[in-house]
Amino acid sequence: MAVIGISTVNLDPLAINELLNSPDGPVGQVILELSVQATKIAAEAAPLQKPWNHSWVFAKSTSYMPWSTSYLKANVRSSGVRYNALGQLYSGVNAPYGPTLFLEKPADQLHRQYPFLSTALYTVQL
Repeated sequence: MAVIGISTVNLDPLAINELLNSPDGPVGQVILELSVQATKIAAEAAPLQKPWNHSWVFAKSTSYMPWSTSYLKANVRSSGVRYNALGQLYSGVNAPYGPTLFLEKPADQLHRQYPFLSTALYTVQL
């Protein structure tokens, strides 16, 4: 029976931490790439608002003004790579709250869901 030489491996904890938690490292780049991919999928899946269903929002003056038909699609953005409270990397897709709330989980009068963010989450691939 042959004996193979024993090698030792020295791991540098600081280098491993940098590898896993740096936005410029491979993990950070994959997280950013997945976020950009999810943003593109969500923007493509976001519905256009019908002209007769314009939502009215409060403007800075005393008047109200309608959102444009492409308001939701135009405002779907990647959050970029960030750190949570524990110092771990994450990223995501940002979209306007109001339309997202009522399209993902619609009120009874909509009759169907428009899950553009959920679709992006479940379709993104490495």
